[in-house]
Amino acid sequence: MGYEKVLQELSLEQLTAVIEVLQKSSDSYFYIMDLETYTYIATEKLVKRFPFGGTFVEDTHAVFSKLVYPSDMPKLQEDIRRCAAGGQDEHEMEYRWLDKDGRIVWIDCHGVVIQGKDGHRLLFGRVTELGKEAKADNITGLRRETRFRYDTEELLRDMPETINYMMRIGIDNFKEINEKEGVEAGDNVLRELADCIVASVDSKVDVYRLMADEFMIVDADPESEKEAADIYDEIKNKVADTVRKKEYSCFYTISAGVLQDGFENKTAEGILRLTEFALNEAKRNGKNQMALFDREAYDGYLKRLDIRKLMRRDVNNDFKGFQVFYQPIVSTPDYRIIGAEALLRWNCEKYGSVSPAVFIPILEESGLIIPVGKYVLWQAARTCKKWKEIIPDFHINVNLSYVQIHKSNLLADVDRCVKEVGIPPESLVLELTESGYIETDSRIKELFRDLKAKKYDVALDDFGTGYSNMRYLQEIEATTVKIDRSFVMKALQNEHDYNIITHIIDMVHSLGSSVCMEGIEKEDELNKMMKTRPDMIQGYYFGKPSSTEQFEEQFLNIKDSL
Repeated sequence: MGYEKVLQELSLEQLTAVIEVLQKSSDSYFYIMDLETYTYIATEKLVKRFPFGGTFVEDTHAVFSKLVYPSDMPKLQEDIRRCAAGGQDEHEMEYRWLDKDGRIVWIDCHGVVIQGKDGHRLLFGRVTELGKEAKADNITGLRRETRFRYDTEELLRDMPETINYMMRIGIDNFKEINEKEGVEAGDNVLRELADCIVASVDSKVDVYRLMADEFMIVDADPESEKEAADIYDEIKNKVADTVRKKEYSCFYTISAGVLQDGFENKTAEGILRLTEFALNEAKRNGKNQMALFDREAYDGYLKRLDIRKLMRRDVNNDFKGFQVFYQPIVSTPDYRIIGAEALLRWNCEKYGSVSPAVFIPILEESGLIIPVGKYVLWQAARTCKKWKEIIPDFHINVNLSYVQIHKSNLLADVDRCVKEVGIPPESLVLELTESGYIETDSRIKELFRDLKAKKYDVALDDFGTGYSNMRYLQEIEATTVKIDRSFVMKALQNEHDYNIITHIIDMVHSLGSSVCMEGIEKEDELNKMMKTRPDMIQGYYFGKPSSTEQFEEQFLNIKDSL
């Protein structure tokens, strides 16, 4: 005997007792609805959560008109009508209720029709909050990522050609709101943004809340006339109006990433990845803007991820593929080799020789610059010791990264290296790229002072690339200022910049520092720039970066190791 027949033998009072027993062992809410009298019996737990007024409801229509979200009411009434008329024996719907605070709650309502002892058709079922299953969000009243994945897989499988666009929206400063204003303020912002989004799109356009502060709009309406950019602008304007009306008590902006073609053969997971990339591009480009998904940029991003993986593998494989090259530095006016700059190179089987402009930023972003930086430091120190036996005053310049300064004990690493290799501190010149950080970061200034106190020479690299400030030259007391080739090229092309470099060199000398001019490639360039009286020259005219063996053979007149 099926359970429906068992239930048919029970009186209404007995059925009511059954649902109360079931309620005690379930997170769902149970109910009985008489489909002839339209009376409704709810459990105590259901009455506490939603505005039923009591466990026995005589006027179901009046209660449900307040309980059910207005736009969902017609569909619900039609489904119940079919159950009452005998057109179907099962009721199953996902729709929205309003709780006692008027907040939207997505529910899954499932019931079966049974014949009661009095002959009435009864709907016996349960209500489950989708928010408890991460299918709907009780803060915003929107369905969640789980439902997005389900709906999108179905859409991509059956009608991918109907999709106009998918837009992923994120709040630019949501973490700051939660930290400064509190979680409740953050929840209010989520509700406000959800309302702005829903009010901006057509009724047939689906809106979901994804993780944290992110939302997804899926427009697959064939009759939709609004472009993604117009929708984004409308949402952004509504957000600005909301913020203004609240007198900027909680200020926030939104960014968006949009995918608007190429939906065939995609998966929901793939859509999430692509829209996340586009959203992140919008934020990286300054926030408070929309970015269309760019396949070329995405392929470049994937390549950077692959390069990072390969470099991590090589770092863990005793720095396989990494090599330190050296470019000569000569003194003036005799053009005698007195040093070299250590320059990192990396080669892998998949991509061959990768440009430092590509792999150095990836090393810094990933933190791999810390172990690789130590590798360069030790390689340079050992090489310097060997070459000092030929040129006693030889020094090697080693580049530092801001990541090394902030996330490692750099001074201790340098001290240990110099001590164990056995070279004097002044044999290493530590280079830091000129940047606005130098002026504002007290840690950098402190490190420079500590290095100077221990007799390490410090060089300020790439001077003249945009942040030049003579005041902090005095504050950090750099031993050497390296003038960037881009600045040198300007000086070679016009008299104004030539005069500026001349004055800068005079001022650097007045502060007791030396000048190394970078990028000299031709004899006429050398002859003109020598009149500005630099102390050192580094450039292709005297030598390109080369391996240890090549450097020894070309500049030190030795072919075998010492």
